[in-house]
Amino acid sequence: MRDSIHKKQIIQSIHRLQLSETLVIALDDAQQAKEIITLLDSLQNFSEQWQ
Repeated sequence: MRDSIHKKQIIQSIHRLQLSETLVIALDDAQQAKEIITLLDSLQNFSEQWQ
Protein backbone atom coordinates (compact mmCIF):
# COMPACT_ATOMS: atom_id res chain seq x y z
CA MET A 1 0.00 0.00 0.00
CA ARG A 2 1.27 3.41 -0.87
CA ASP A 3 -0.89 5.57 1.37
CA SER A 4 0.74 5.28 4.79
CA ILE A 5 -2.21 6.79 6.69
CA HIS A 6 -4.69 4.38 5.13
CA LYS A 7 -2.27 1.49 5.71
CA LYS A 8 -2.00 2.43 9.38
CA GLN A 9 -5.81 2.42 9.67
CA ILE A 10 -6.00 -1.00 7.99
CA ILE A 11 -3.35 -2.38 10.37
CA GLN A 12 -5.31 -1.04 13.33
CA SER A 13 -8.42 -2.79 12.02
CA ILE A 14 -6.51 -6.05 11.67
CA HIS A 15 -5.32 -5.78 15.27
CA ARG A 16 -8.72 -4.68 16.59
CA LEU A 17 -10.36 -7.70 14.94
CA GLN A 18 -7.55 -9.91 16.33
CA LEU A 19 -6.59 -11.26 12.91
CA SER A 20 -3.31 -12.81 11.80
CA GLU A 21 -0.20 -10.67 11.47
CA THR A 22 0.19 -12.32 8.05
CA LEU A 23 -2.48 -9.94 6.77
CA VAL A 24 -0.31 -6.97 7.74
CA ILE A 25 2.59 -8.40 5.75
CA ALA A 26 0.33 -9.08 2.76
CA LEU A 27 -0.62 -5.39 2.56
CA ASP A 28 2.63 -4.77 0.68
CA ASP A 29 1.26 -6.68 -2.32
CA ALA A 30 -1.22 -4.48 -4.20
CA GLN A 31 -3.55 -7.30 -5.27
CA GLN A 32 -3.64 -8.86 -1.82
CA ALA A 33 -4.14 -5.46 -0.22
CA LYS A 34 -7.35 -4.92 -2.20
CA GLU A 35 -8.66 -8.32 -1.12
CA ILE A 36 -7.69 -7.73 2.51
CA ILE A 37 -9.49 -4.38 2.53
CA THR A 38 -12.62 -6.05 1.13
CA LEU A 39 -12.32 -8.78 3.78
CA LEU A 40 -11.89 -6.24 6.58
CA ASP A 41 -14.87 -4.22 5.41
CA SER A 42 -17.04 -7.35 5.54
CA LEU A 43 -15.72 -8.41 8.95
CA GLN A 44 -16.19 -4.89 10.30
CA ASN A 45 -19.82 -4.91 9.15
CA PHE A 46 -20.43 -8.27 10.84
CA SER A 47 -18.72 -7.08 13.99
CA GLU A 48 -20.93 -3.98 14.17
CA GLN A 49 -24.07 -6.06 13.67
CA TRP A 50 -23.16 -8.37 16.57
CA GLN A 51 -22.67 -5.54 19.04
